[in-house]
Amino acid sequence: MPASSSTKRIVLLACGVFLLIGSIGFWSSREPEVLRVWFADVGQGDGTIIRTPSHETIVVDGGKQNDFLQEVDDHVPITDRTVDLVVVTHADADHVTGLTNLIASGRVQAVLMNRDSTVTTKTYARLLAAIESQHVPVIEAYAGQEYTYGAVHLKVLWPTVGGLAKAKTTNERSVVVKVTYGNEDILLTGDAPDTVEKQLLQQGSDVAAEVLKVGHHGSGHSTTLNLLQAVHPEIATISVGAKNTYGHPATRVLNDLEKLGLEVLRTDVLGDILVECSLVICKVYK
Repeated sequence: MPASSSTKRIVLLACGVFLLIGSIGFWSSREPEVLRVWFADVGQGDGTIIRTPSHETIVVDGGKQNDFLQEVDDHVPITDRTVDLVVVTHADADHVTGLTNLIASGRVQAVLMNRDSTVTTKTYARLLAAIESQHVPVIEAYAGQEYTYGAVHLKVLWPTVGGLAKAKTTNERSVVVKVTYGNEDILLTGDAPDTVEKQLLQQGSDVAAEVLKVGHHGSGHSTTLNLLQAVHPEIATISVGAKNTYGHPATRVLNDLEKLGLEVLRTDVLGDILVECSLVICKVYK
């Protein structure tokens, strides 16, 4: 007796579910057991995508273009589009514009940020509206907080409660985070200026890291020699736009990096920069 159309649909549905589960397992098994960090080429802005060995995705800022969602999709498996955490370092458009569409996609599980009531731009308002409309939990960022994703740890180094209260600019409110996997550390400083760097060093923050994202696109008002000597990085990246009107990266910063014998890895020259870290070493893929 021939199978009914409803039976055929059930069989086809079961096959589809089986194939989907199989494909998820296949793509997950193909992901390397390393920490991967993409310093995305977002022009004159910042956007960092982190994929953990246990298959979580963390995004730090999203550049100034609306297509950052596609940038994220280019680097995470099609079978796992969830973004476990978005870190908004501060409210400037060159860091937050691309995050609005990402959050509006409904894939973001949590946002780590400090709402900035002093910023009244439409760009920032759209970001806040997307967070609210998607009911995304917002965690207020303060120094000392730690979050764990498998074997990867993310620690907030700035702002302190006092530092946030005294901050006069959005850059001084930048969230500074350190990502750790085994013996390897990555320091992401947003647009934190030299005044914040000085406070981090004075309060004894553990800024030592193998990988440093140079602050504020290589601005001469960030990434002081004192900070560089304390971080003592092996790899330094600069997220910066080609032929920008700000003079980034500053000659002083480039000279200081050269003094430490560091190769300068710039998104305006190399495009997306991938850093892969095992438990004991980080390598760059240009």
